[in-house]
Amino acid sequence: MQPRFRGIIPPVVTPMLSSEELDAPAVDRIVDHMIDGGVTGLFLLGTTGEGPSLMYQMRYEMVEQVCRKNDGRVHVLVCVTDTSMGEAIALAEHAAEHGANAIVSAAPYYFDAGQAQLCEWFREMADRSPLPLMLYNMPSCVGVTLELDTVLRLSDHKNIIGIKDSGGNLEAFQTMSARFRGREDFVTFIGSEELLPAAVAAGGAGGVCGGGNLLPELYSRLFTASVENNTAAITELRGLMEQVFNVVYRDPSGKMNIIPALKTALQECGMCSAITAPPLLSLPEDHAKQIREKLPQLLLNVNSPLVCSGGNA
Repeated sequence: MQPRFRGIIPPVVTPMLSSEELDAPAVDRIVDHMIDGGVTGLFLLGTTGEGPSLMYQMRYEMVEQVCRKNDGRVHVLVCVTDTSMGEAIALAEHAAEHGANAIVSAAPYYFDAGQAQLCEWFREMADRSPLPLMLYNMPSCVGVTLELDTVLRLSDHKNIIGIKDSGGNLEAFQTMSARFRGREDFVTFIGSEELLPAAVAAGGAGGVCGGGNLLPELYSRLFTASVENNTAAITELRGLMEQVFNVVYRDPSGKMNIIPALKTALQECGMCSAITAPPLLSLPEDHAKQIREKLPQLLLNVNSPLVCSGGNA
C-alpha cells in the first residue's frame, strides 16, 4: 500500500566538505535533529538541497546516507528532477533500493514543454518508477507551471500520489486543494512556508518548509496548531516564523538569500558547513554578521535545543 504523507517534510540541505564532497557526519546530525524536532518526513535533493547542482554520485551518496541514518523512522522522499528521463529513473531505482518511500519531480527545464508534453513526461516517469511519484510545481526554477487541469489528469495515474506546490499562489493552491478534498489517493503540500496555516485550512496535507532544517519544532508546532485551528497558537508561531525570515532569510536590505543563509545559520550552530555548490555563493558579510548577532536570541525565543557554537561544524 502506498504511504499517505502528512505533516512537515523539510527539504533537507546537503551538507558539504566541498562542492563535490558530501559531509556524512553532518548529514547524520541534521537528520537526527529534524526527526527529534517532530518532522514526519525528509525531502532530499530539492531546491534547498541544491539537487540540480550536485554531481550524480553525490546525489546517490546523499540518498544512501540519509536512508541509512533515518533507518525507517520517517518517510524519505527523493527529488529526481532532471532533463533526462533515464537519469531520473536511475535515481528513483537507487532510492527504492535504499529504502526511500517516494520520488518527487519538477518539470524538465531545458526544452520548452507544453502541458500535453508534461502529462506524457510524468506518466512515463510514474509508469517506470518503482516508487510512487509526487509532482513538484516549481515555476521559478524550471520556467513552467503545472496547470490545474494537468494536475487533475495526472492524479488519475495510480502511481502519482500528490503534489508539492511551490508556485507561491495561495489562491491557486486553495482551488487545487478543494478539488482533491476527500480523496485518499492524492495529497497537496505547500512549499511556501509562510502560507502553511492557510494551506492546511484549505485541505493541504502539510508543508515542505526549509526552515525545518534549523527549527523543526517550530514548524511541527505550527502544523499542529493549524490542524487544530488554534488561532492564538498560530498567531504566536507565525510571529516566530517571521523572525526566521528577518534574522536568517532576509539580508539587512530585505533581500531573500535563503539557501546560503540557512546553511550559514546551521554552521553557527555546529550542524554543517556553510559551503554551497556553484552557482550559489557564500553570504555577503553584512548578512552573515546579522545571523551571527541575532540567531542566539531567535533560538531562545523558539526554545530550540540548538546553541550557537561559532560555526564549528
